[in-house]
Amino acid sequence: MSPRMESKIVIWDIDGVLIYVVDSYRKAIVDTVQYYFSECVGLKLEKSLMDRANTQEFKLAGGFNDDWELTYAAILCYLSELISNMGKKPDLEFRPEDIDGMLKGLKDLGSVYGGGPLELDLGQVTKRIREHGGGLSATEKTLSELFGEDLEIARKFFFPELIKRIFDEMYLGKDLFYKKYGENPRFYGGKGLISKERPLVDLKTLLELQKRYYFGIVTGRERFEAEFSLKKHGLQNIFSSDLMITREDTREKKPSPQPLLECRKRICEEYGLSVDTKAVYIGDSIDDLKAARNADFYFVAILSGIEKVKEIDILRKEFQDMKCDLIVDDVGELLLHL
Repeated sequence: MSPRMESKIVIWDIDGVLIYVVDSYRKAIVDTVQYYFSECVGLKLEKSLMDRANTQEFKLAGGFNDDWELTYAAILCYLSELISNMGKKPDLEFRPEDIDGMLKGLKDLGSVYGGGPLELDLGQVTKRIREHGGGLSATEKTLSELFGEDLEIARKFFFPELIKRIFDEMYLGKDLFYKKYGENPRFYGGKGLISKERPLVDLKTLLELQKRYYFGIVTGRERFEAEFSLKKHGLQNIFSSDLMITREDTREKKPSPQPLLECRKRICEEYGLSVDTKAVYIGDSIDDLKAARNADFYFVAILSGIEKVKEIDILRKEFQDMKCDLIVDDVGELLLHL
């Protein structure tokens, strides 16, 4: 690659690097937030609470490599706003442990909500989240500053198990959801958003790069989704399943270096390389860059997973300011840097 990056190992992220996910994972975030308040709480919303640009604002705040946690954070933001709009504050006398109880609590909340439309400047909120270090814990700190005790009331109507269930049903669709979990979806029976994914790199480019580098994958996806998508797009023979680190394989997640270090360890064992062989990680987010830095890897930033020019320019500047080793618009450009 560049003269400054001498390496035998290239480790890839999947989302936004190998596969385009704006119409799948990003849309699942937006749709899950909307469903939680329109269908579960029962509010008559005249417009969408979020758009895909808002998902990128959370990503830039850092700490949201996990799309479930990003969705949790967005919903907790709007729950706090909802509670702040209420004169008489609602309460739950118990903490529901099953989905039916959660849905009842949310419907009860909606039935007594007399406030106006939910309006929240997520751009400003995510800026404050970033100032506090990013992620769900920084979201809670930000919301505590903005809403005070209303956050504590909002927590009573915040059900991550339910949110994850809705998200997975929308993302996977009926057949894949059943295949993964062994039960029929409850909230969404349509075609999964995963069907809208497409590859961001052509097979020829990968085969050319594979002649000179040992490949691995580190992804925040669970193995079921990772293997399904690689197979669907004809990439399963390029990447060994044994050299792919998914959500289940390490205790810590990016930006921790643990997933990257575990992947390099497996690659070195597989090909008889020195355990400290320098590696390159190819990603598309601030958390990916931080993970690479924490693991003492080189980092290549890919911008092809973002759809809007303004968002691309913002992300490019972020990577430049953080002195990224290499920034490319497309994976194909990597061939120019060999």
